[in-house]
Amino acid sequence: MKKEYIKNIIFDQKEELVTKLKKTEVIERAGLDTCSGYIKYPNVLLITGLRRVGKSVFSNLLVKNKKYVFLNFDDERLIDFQTQDFSLVLECFYELYNDFDYILFDEIQNIRGWELFINRLREKYKIIITGSNANLLSKELATHLTGRFIDFALFPMSFKEFLTFNHISIKENDIYSTKKKSQIHLLFNNYITNSGIFEYYKLGKEFLRNLWSVVITKDIVARYNVKYPRVLEELSVLLVNSFASKISFSKLSRHFKIKSYHTINEYMRYLENSFLIFTVNKFSYKIKEQLSAFKKVYIIDQGFINALSFNFSENKGKLLENIVAVELKRRSYRENFSIYYWDNYNVECDFIIKQGLKITSTYQVCSELNLNNRKREINGLVNAMKEFNLKEGYILTESTEEEIRVNGFKIFVMPVWKWIAKDI
Repeated sequence: MKKEYIKNIIFDQKEELVTKLKKTEVIERAGLDTCSGYIKYPNVLLITGLRRVGKSVFSNLLVKNKKYVFLNFDDERLIDFQTQDFSLVLECFYELYNDFDYILFDEIQNIRGWELFINRLREKYKIIITGSNANLLSKELATHLTGRFIDFALFPMSFKEFLTFNHISIKENDIYSTKKKSQIHLLFNNYITNSGIFEYYKLGKEFLRNLWSVVITKDIVARYNVKYPRVLEELSVLLVNSFASKISFSKLSRHFKIKSYHTINEYMRYLENSFLIFTVNKFSYKIKEQLSAFKKVYIIDQGFINALSFNFSENKGKLLENIVAVELKRRSYRENFSIYYWDNYNVECDFIIKQGLKITSTYQVCSELNLNNRKREINGLVNAMKEFNLKEGYILTESTEEEIRVNGFKIFVMPVWKWIAKDI
């Protein structure tokens, strides 16, 4: 590959990015301060997340007003890029910009030998890598950098960020204002029935359908040389329509007439690594039981449920559960905890949080507490609290708010939006 050709691409991409940043309303994303701290000194910061979730903008905000260079390998002009061309890229950076402290690479994992190139640069430069495949990036980096990198997962907009996107700020006492609460509740209903992906608000549902399809075909089928691409595609749609529900690999393999459930397991892993879905295991102190039990599946953005599900409007309770699951997943990266569901074959608790060796909190989620479900929801939560020796738990709802005391246990019932806003 010729240097002048690479220079043109580097220059064009940076020009396009600067133009995009000027035209785009950029909001402060959670994690910016944390990530800024990671790269005060020469280091490698890996930012992963779903396609179109804002990784490039996020990484450029990290180097705003700093001396940096940038190259996105997800560009058809670089389709013939080879390992030996990495040195040419570095030469082009020097000739175009002369002096720089930060290097940003997007989707570099598409090129063979990329991790060795990064290893060569990391002693001198502060390197930011963004990509849409968590496992591939971290696994290859870990092999050659032996833990000398830091990873950060960027999610679709949280509800807090969605409020900022809509020019709404929440002060400490706003949750007690009737006017402010009704305004926030209205926006929350908007949020849960739309999306946390910025471009949706310009391009609508069709954008999300296309995004799902691109991830399946480009990030999974092509990258992993999937043997049954049609099964993968149908599986992904089935999972969207089974969100916040238990799934069985063996049942799914029978449904798709696949001989081995390991194939389904593998396809699920591909979908998780590409940030379309994630799964939650049943909690058990016995690892074998934990791995053999049903998993619960959640979708990374509620917009996909809206765009691809057949019965979206009928699932308000499950939709809230999905919102809570994604928020917990987002927090788990920041606070280093694990998420499980729990049941004793009689009652169930939607989420339990394990930090270190200890279960620290329990959550139940439903659209509302009423005569039909009140006993079931409270029993599930109380049994989980008894099991893990906790005195307090949460039932998260659409709008119900109260405090319940049962046999020495305290249950806080609150709207999901308030739980997110208060970061409990």
